[in-house]
Amino acid sequence: MKVLLNGRLIAESEAVLPVSDKAYFFDFCVYESLKVVSGKVFFSEYHVDRLFDSAKVIGLGHSFSKAAVVSWIEKVVEANSLIDAFLRVLLIGDADANKDPKLFVFPLAGVTFYPKKFYSQGVKTISFSGERLFPNAKTKDLLLGFVALRAATKAGALEALLVDADGNVREGTRSNVFAFKGNKLFFPPKEKVLEGVTKKILLKVCAPHFELVARDLPLKKIGCFDEVFISSTLFNALPVRQVDDVVFAGPFEKTKRVQKLFRDYYHAAVLDPLA
Repeated sequence: MKVLLNGRLIAESEAVLPVSDKAYFFDFCVYESLKVVSGKVFFSEYHVDRLFDSAKVIGLGHSFSKAAVVSWIEKVVEANSLIDAFLRVLLIGDADANKDPKLFVFPLAGVTFYPKKFYSQGVKTISFSGERLFPNAKTKDLLLGFVALRAATKAGALEALLVDADGNVREGTRSNVFAFKGNKLFFPPKEKVLEGVTKKILLKVCAPHFELVARDLPLKKIGCFDEVFISSTLFNALPVRQVDDVVFAGPFEKTKRVQKLFRDYYHAAVLDPLA
């Protein structure tokens, strides 16, 4: 496997950090996970924009340009002959003020394709108390998400929804959360969550069809909504059939409409951009 470090392709065995690396130890890092389908990268420019935005939030300075990082992502796809895969971009800061930031791009395991029934019948989720320290940044401070997702797996659920101190559902451990009531599509205010790349696209394609409302989603009132769904690069748009003991019976007609809007946009923008 070929890995890229600051623009240079290296062997995976060379992509190492000393155990004393202060930036990595203190999680002074931001990252992005990108999907490659049929050899095409899923909206790499949006991901790099968010990577740089995350770096600004935690004060991680660097001299990398957007154009360079986008080209490096394509370079890794080509060097590894990737067809269906995930990539990670990891930006590690300069914690000692005497070292240059490091930017790695490397492939992960193959893309996870969930069963079709998940997209038609919905998935189970649980709630989990906790909120990320920097909600607007995709940092490597991942312990909360790890523990919450492990609890979800133990409960037979696919995702854990993080609930803040005020009792509001903010986001999943690896997803954004949406809820329908009538023709209104609700989602948590952007200052309280990580703005997902898939969420950005969904809001764009849904705007002509639904009334978009940014507001808190109280966990105790989650059953008042008609439908709930989660979104991410991994999930696309996935209906939720259960949150703790609250069950949504389906048939998730509005979420399925969102799925189609997203598929049409993705096909036109990524798989067939010249169509």
